[in-house]
Amino acid sequence: MNEETEIVELWAFHTTDVEEARVLVERALGVPMTLHESDAIGPYYHVSFCSSHADVTLRPNLDADFDPDVDDPEESLEEPDFPDFGTLLYVEWHNPSHTCRKALESLAPEGQLLIVE
Repeated sequence: MNEETEIVELWAFHTTDVEEARVLVERALGVPMTLHESDAIGPYYHVSFCSSHADVTLRPNLDADFDPDVDDPEESLEEPDFPDFGTLLYVEWHNPSHTCRKALESLAPEGQLLIVE
């Protein structure tokens, strides 16, 4: 694998409790995540992992613009192809061939790798 190639992995958790998933991710990576707020995403956690080899973002599987009073519930998910997963973990690898990538494997079975792009 070419180290110049960036890879994005989408991991997901069945739980809708982002805090529960955060504890699992922090344990797997060995680093604390920082809470952020964004109009586009809503509340989310982020950390640069292993000397910035990866950017890791943990968030609910909810569209931040979804309004339950006026919007169709079928359009509430950020990742509608994965309605059974309440929490999403995006990992943007800047150096995907580095050995730190194996740290995420310890997320299984609670976390599931859904997509690698």
